[in-house]
Amino acid sequence: MPDTLRLRQQAVLAELGRIDAFFPLLSVLGNRWAATRPFEGHTVGLHLHLTTLTATVVRELSLGGGRWICSAANPATTDPGVVAFLRDLGVEVYSGSGIEDGLDATVEADPTLFADVGFALGTRLLAAGRRPRAGVEITRSGVTRLRAAGPLPFPVLNINDGRLKPAIENRHGVGEGLWQSFTALTGCHLAGRRVLVIGYGAVGAGVAAYARSGGASVEVVDVDPVRRLIAHYDGFPTPPARDAVRRAQVLVTAGGARHSLPMELLREARTGAVLINAGHGADEIDVDGLARTAEAIDQVGPRVVGYQLPGGPKLMVLAGGNPLNIVMNSGSQEPVLLHFAVLGLGLEWLTRNAPPPGEVALPPALEATAAEVALSVLG
Repeated sequence: MPDTLRLRQQAVLAELGRIDAFFPLLSVLGNRWAATRPFEGHTVGLHLHLTTLTATVVRELSLGGGRWICSAANPATTDPGVVAFLRDLGVEVYSGSGIEDGLDATVEADPTLFADVGFALGTRLLAAGRRPRAGVEITRSGVTRLRAAGPLPFPVLNINDGRLKPAIENRHGVGEGLWQSFTALTGCHLAGRRVLVIGYGAVGAGVAAYARSGGASVEVVDVDPVRRLIAHYDGFPTPPARDAVRRAQVLVTAGGARHSLPMELLREARTGAVLINAGHGADEIDVDGLARTAEAIDQVGPRVVGYQLPGGPKLMVLAGGNPLNIVMNSGSQEPVLLHFAVLGLGLEWLTRNAPPPGEVALPPALEATAAEVALSVLG
């Protein structure tokens, strides 16, 4: 093993040790799964961001028996130390040849259960005519995609629309972690800066709230008038998009929609504006359009690239337009670990229950169990 990979794997182990020391939520559940072995006889396919937090939940889930297969959801959020750690556990990990190849390998394993982000694995299973027992979808974009797929021949548990993920991970986990990453990469303080948040769902609301608490002047843009009204009563101006883009020093996409910041708006931005994505995918900011159009591209610093538009502004893109908090693995781990606890409990529930095909609402008892264990380990 190369020295750099060995050092990264050691860093992953140290991080997992810190998690176990300060918030052993998943360790408690892992003891339960080790005793009951709910996944014995199952092949479980996971399509996730391969971060240290994913390593934590997969480590505990694998104690419950079964065969575990992971495919990387995004090369930019894949930690090579995590890949090595999971492989040492006996987990099959596909991360090197591209997302599509990893998905194909996971489909070929014919999983009986699966967990997904963006419904990418679910879509591939459908196309291949596979019929798993059930799946779990984690993200808003994935829920939207599974609903658009039409009648499903297998059940998919909707984790995203439960009570805990929007209220804790999306709002507090992303809201806190995003701005820590912003400061780490730019050296900028939020106080006094003009921030524009595009999309006012649970993620956008958290990003806006944490920016305001850091002293920023925050505006919100959303195509949904209901969300704009909610933002208004939360105390955020909701101007037309073009006006807001012209004023903002920091622009954050948080809506889960492709090209929430298209080239026609990017041309209106001010020079030096920082572009950040807090959504799931890598295409909410039209980074490809920037790259095609720019007359000069400058690597300003680690994960910071400047694009000089002809006769227009120079714009700074963080993390290549990938979800910044995940790329940087920033912020408190607690909100994400709580969400992963619900993920694990959902998979366990699906080994004992046979809901009808289609989208399945998250049983309240699963979130109650996760919350009770979390409150216990928090003291």
